[in-house]
Amino acid sequence: MVAAATEISPVYDAFKTDLTDLFGITRDALHVHVGLALFFAAVVLLRKSPASLVPWLCVLGVEVANELKDMFHFGRTMIYFDLGDSPKDLVNTMIWPTVLLVWFRIAEHRKRKPATGLEGEGAR
Repeated sequence: MVAAATEISPVYDAFKTDLTDLFGITRDALHVHVGLALFFAAVVLLRKSPASLVPWLCVLGVEVANELKDMFHFGRTMIYFDLGDSPKDLVNTMIWPTVLLVWFRIAEHRKRKPATGLEGEGAR
């Protein structure tokens, strides 16, 4: 497990750097864009409503895995832990999926709410 992680980590880090260079954005912006892209990809691929927790949980799972990879550094004899930018990265990745989840849940709730027929009663 440690050997596999030490081989994958530099390749994965280079991939993230290549993406930031390709799009001319910072790593923080990359987190925002990837979080949003993953959310919509999960909605489409899993055929779930954006109001469902499933797409949001998919983004959270990918982001937690990404941050665990970033926090743990594998040396020859020890595993090192560094919290670094992980809290900020988690917020950057989850902000728009969270906003969209709440937005769509409120919209869905309002759609289901039965009409009371009292609209305009207070205007008399």
